[in-house]
Amino acid sequence: MMILHGPIMQISTDIIYGSTTQVLCKKSIVFYSCKHEQAVTINVNSWSDAGHAVNHLYDILYMMGRDDIPVGVGGDGGISSYGTIHPNVGGYLPLIDQGMTTVGPCRYRQAIPLEGGGRLDIDTNFGLRRGFLPQGNRRYIPLQQSTAQQVLIDTVSAGPTTIILIGSHTNFAIFLMAYPHLKRNVEHIYIMGGGVRSENPTGCCPKNATASCMPQQCGNHGNLFTSYRTNPNAEFNLFCDPFAAYQVFHSGIPITLVPLDATNTILINEEFFHAFQQHHKTYEAQYCFESLKMARDTWFNDAFYTSYFMWDSFTSGVAISSMRNDNKCQSGNDFAELKYMNITVITSNKPYGVHDGSNPLFNGHATPKFGLQKSGVHSGHVQTGITDSFCLVKGSKKGRCEDGYTKEVSGPEAVHVCVATRAKPNMDKNSMLNREFFESFLEQRASLAAVIVGGGSARVLPPSSLVVR
Repeated sequence: MMILHGPIMQISTDIIYGSTTQVLCKKSIVFYSCKHEQAVTINVNSWSDAGHAVNHLYDILYMMGRDDIPVGVGGDGGISSYGTIHPNVGGYLPLIDQGMTTVGPCRYRQAIPLEGGGRLDIDTNFGLRRGFLPQGNRRYIPLQQSTAQQVLIDTVSAGPTTIILIGSHTNFAIFLMAYPHLKRNVEHIYIMGGGVRSENPTGCCPKNATASCMPQQCGNHGNLFTSYRTNPNAEFNLFCDPFAAYQVFHSGIPITLVPLDATNTILINEEFFHAFQQHHKTYEAQYCFESLKMARDTWFNDAFYTSYFMWDSFTSGVAISSMRNDNKCQSGNDFAELKYMNITVITSNKPYGVHDGSNPLFNGHATPKFGLQKSGVHSGHVQTGITDSFCLVKGSKKGRCEDGYTKEVSGPEAVHVCVATRAKPNMDKNSMLNREFFESFLEQRASLAAVIVGGGSARVLPPSSLVVR
C-alpha cells in the first residue's frame, strides 16, 4: 500500500470518463489518494451532470469514512463580454462560451453520447450506485451546495497544494484567471488527458481482415470516437474545454501529464480482470470491480480486453509515486517512464485572424475577450460541433481540426511538461500481470480496510448498514 506524504491534495474531476462507465478509474483515484485528499471539485460540462455526480461522490466518500472532504460543483456566476470573471462561475460551459448566465451552446459536449454508455448511463453508473453504495447525510441541494470556486479558494488558500485534473479543466482555469495571487500555493499539477505522440489502437482492422475492412479512429492521436471524422487529434478531457486547458498548461506551474501515449500501454486485459476478481474483499474494491465488470458486460463489441485502458487510476499511481520521489521527472517513478516535452494545447485552427463567426472570443469584439491578440493562436476557427464542415477533409475519413490537441511545438508557445510515455512492465517476470502498476493497484484494493484516514480508520461497512435508495 502506498501512503501519500506531503502537500494538500485537491482533485478536479468529471466523476466519470470514457465511452462507458469509468468508475474503476475515476472513483478509485479517490480511494487511492483518500488519506491526504482535501477537496474535490466537479466539472459538469462533459460526462457528468451536477446533481447525480455530486451525490455519487458523496456516497463514495461516506463509504470511505471521509464525509469531511468538501465537494464543490457549479455556481451561478458569469463572465462579462469584456472578460471580467464574476464570483462563483459554475463551469457549466466551456470558457469561450461562458457569458453571464449558466445557459449556452453545446459546442464540445456534442462529442459525448447520451446513451450507450454515455451521460444517461453514467449518471446512475448503470444502476450500481443506488443498488450498492451506502448513503450518508450529504446530498446535493440547489442553492446550498458548495460551489467549485469557493472550494478551490478555501483549499488553495490554506497552504501548499497539489492538483490532480482528471476531467475538463474549466473550474481550475477559471480559478487561475480570477485569483492569480493564489497560484503560488499550487506546487504541482497532474493531468490525465491529451495525446502527444499517441496512436489510437482501437478501430483498427485485424491482421487477417479482408480488403473491405475500413479502419476508423485507428492511429489517431486522440480518442474522440464520436468525432474523429472532424477531429482525430483531441482527447475527451481536453477537448471539452481546450481554452481552459491552455490556461492551465501556460500557468507556469510545474505539470506532469499522463496522456493517451501512456494509458494506451496499460490495457485492462483478461489476466488483470481475473486477478481483480480474486482481490476485491472490501466494499470499496467490490464497487470498483462491479463497475469494471459492468463496463465489460455492456461493451459495444467483443474487443473489451484489447480496447479498454486504465486511465485515471494509473494517473493517480503515477502522481503519488512522483510525489514520493520529489517530482523528479526522468527518474524515480515506479509505474511510468517519464520525459520532458515541449507542448501546447491547440485552441483554434489556422488561418489565424480570419474571423468566420465560430469564435466567441473575437466575434463582435473591437477588443478580443480576455485581452487576447487579434491574430494570435486563439484567433482562428473554433470547432462548432462534431459535424463542423470546416473540419471535414474531402476524400478522407479523418478531419483536420485540432481543438484540444496537446501538440509538440517550439518557440514561445512551447511549455516544458513532464510527460508519461508508457507504463512500466512488471518487474516480477513470474507474475501473470504485465504492468508494475497492476500489482500496486490490487494490493491497494485488498488493503483499503486498513487505510488510516485523518487520524482514524476508514470505515468498512457491514452489509446491514448499507442503505439502498
